[in-house]
Amino acid sequence: MRISSFPFSLLMLATGTLMWSCGSPTGGSLIHEDAGPGGDNATGGATGTGGTIASGGVTSTGGTTGTTSSGGTVSSGGTKGTGGTNAPDGSVSAVDASATGGSTSTGGSKATGGATETGGTTATGGVSSTGGTKSAGGTVGSGGTVSTGGNSAKGGTTSTGGTKATGGSTSSGGSSSSPIDAGGTSTVTIPGNGCTPPAAYANLFVSLSGHTQAESDAKVAAAWSKLFNPKGPGNVYFDGPGSDESYVKDIYNGDVRTEGMGYGMIAAVQLDHQTEFDRLWKWVKTHMANGTGEISWSCSTSGSKNSSGGAPDGEEYMATALIFAHNRWGDSSGTYNYATEAQWVLDVIRTKYFNSTYHIVKFVSGSGNTDGSYVLPAFYQVWACFDTANAAFWDASVTAGRDFFHNAIDANGVIPDQSSFTGGSVKGASADWIRCVANIMMDHNFFNADPWQTDTYATKFGAYESTRSSGTAQLSCNALLGFGLPASSGKAHVDKLWSAAIPTSYWDGTLYMLGMLHVSGTFKLWY
Repeated sequence: MRISSFPFSLLMLATGTLMWSCGSPTGGSLIHEDAGPGGDNATGGATGTGGTIASGGVTSTGGTTGTTSSGGTVSSGGTKGTGGTNAPDGSVSAVDASATGGSTSTGGSKATGGATETGGTTATGGVSSTGGTKSAGGTVGSGGTVSTGGNSAKGGTTSTGGTKATGGSTSSGGSSSSPIDAGGTSTVTIPGNGCTPPAAYANLFVSLSGHTQAESDAKVAAAWSKLFNPKGPGNVYFDGPGSDESYVKDIYNGDVRTEGMGYGMIAAVQLDHQTEFDRLWKWVKTHMANGTGEISWSCSTSGSKNSSGGAPDGEEYMATALIFAHNRWGDSSGTYNYATEAQWVLDVIRTKYFNSTYHIVKFVSGSGNTDGSYVLPAFYQVWACFDTANAAFWDASVTAGRDFFHNAIDANGVIPDQSSFTGGSVKGASADWIRCVANIMMDHNFFNADPWQTDTYATKFGAYESTRSSGTAQLSCNALLGFGLPASSGKAHVDKLWSAAIPTSYWDGTLYMLGMLHVSGTFKLWY
């Protein structure tokens, strides 16, 4: 419910219930929500490259017959004009429709990322194969100055040669199929599969909005510098009370929440700020933890608990951040053994926060419903790969989470703040719903496993949001629609995030930081 901005302590005295700040569903500044049972609710608590279909060349490059072959269309220096997959001995190439990432050489002896490349048994005039560190055709392509493979080689830096193939109108593969542009920036996400994370992460600021990688990097760095500078103006990150701990503060309510701590930990590990990560986790362990039980969702800035119960969204982000830290930094490089800490939090989440019948996360541990913004199937996939003893449980949760969203949306694609485990509305949309778009679209971007996410959801919700004026928290989450919409409609959402000023409030600021990480391709699955 919407209330005036009384101080947090007065709200507690007046209502007997903890209230908390969130972004407005219509872009307004702040909304407070009644606390839930059992510890209340935490606010908002939450390619082939070289051508997937190698085509485009018109004439063969230095080939004897070199007519026009599908899957590369242009033969490059080989006896037989081809460009598709080659026979293993390199003698006669097999015409094939695709040459993905240099997994098949053009006229070569089977150069997969390869040691040999264009032009027969060995690379013709080249150093290494399409897909390798060096581009197809090597320093100088056979018969010409431009390599086959187009703008970039999967698995390589960039192809040597450029946009045009020798003797042809366009390079084999073409620029549109390449995941890496001339500056080394990924323009297409290559989705992961199971325990294989994405091979590349798209930067929508570059591919849709037309900014450079350097500009994108500076934009993300500026967000971190302002929001997570403990002594800077407009920050949400503060040191203390201990000398080796820090916290993310809900500026409006004057408290510390698990969701904010989880968001801060995710940002720190993605941007390689281990010191800040360890300081945040130290604060959680010292002040919010209750032994091995639930982590209190709200504490005062001095560290005293405002609630004994937890809010699953905060702990979901913490668990994922700890897994990423384990894989990125190792378990002996900082203050903590990150794998041990992650397993503890996952055990709490699995045993206290998940409904084992539906495999859907609960609103709070004692509730019979859920909050759609807590449903994070992309994270559950990460957990299945880390917590192998419970992989079947987390795999079931991945499927259940994706199916839940199908049933929970209304005609506009909006998901209520609280729903039944099967997606029926329990409490209408007021604040938390704005994060659901990020949950759905990050899952699509990382795994692309559910066509509904783009064919139905992104189309429906994107059209709805294009008619509305949204606040910074909402537009930060909406920017992820750029991963699932056509460029013609997705660009506007990405541009809004780029143009937004760095917020000075907790809710807007933390979601802005997350949006920047995702859209810039900086948010990676470290597992």
